Amino acid sequence: MDKKKQRGQRRKIKALCDKIDKWVPFQEQAQECEYFHAPCSPWIESPKTSRKIKTKFMKKWLDKTAEIMKNKPQELPFCKVVAVVDCPNLWSSQIIIFYSEDYYKTFWDRKGQYQSWDYIDNKEWSLLKSRNIESMLTEKGYDETIIDEGATIKSVLWFYGEL
Repeated sequence: MDKKKQRGQRRKIKALCDKIDKWVPFQEQAQECEYFHAPCSPWIESPKTSRKIKTKFMKKWLDKTAEIMKNKPQELPFCKVVAVVDCPNLWSSQIIIFYSEDYYKTFWDRKGQYQSWDYIDNKEWSLLKSRNIESMLTEKGYDETIIDEGATIKSVLWFYGEL
């Protein structure tokens, strides 16, 4: 599959952006948090998908996060909006709306036996700078390591929003 040409990239990114625009946040305020996953299949992370298409997805992702932050209800006792961009697994990206302060605080503790996050200093490397994306959102990066049935999976998670 990786060697196949990705056909219809402009059509797929347009459909993806349209789906993102239709999201209605703040519907599950009784829960600890609300998740919005990237509404696409792994085509977005294929090596054959153009860099411009991937950058367009990231810009749309950050714009939607900023829009949700701007429109959050004032009457909520606690609410934080955070976007996660998973590299190289862009289709695993998500926007999280936290309604529980306790859950928000424990969310960042990832030093377990099977999963760990190691902080990346933004002065050394930045996803936004590498893609020439301008955003007013705060950026924080982590190297993620997951150990699953003896296999080690590594990725980089970039967080944006109310960190």
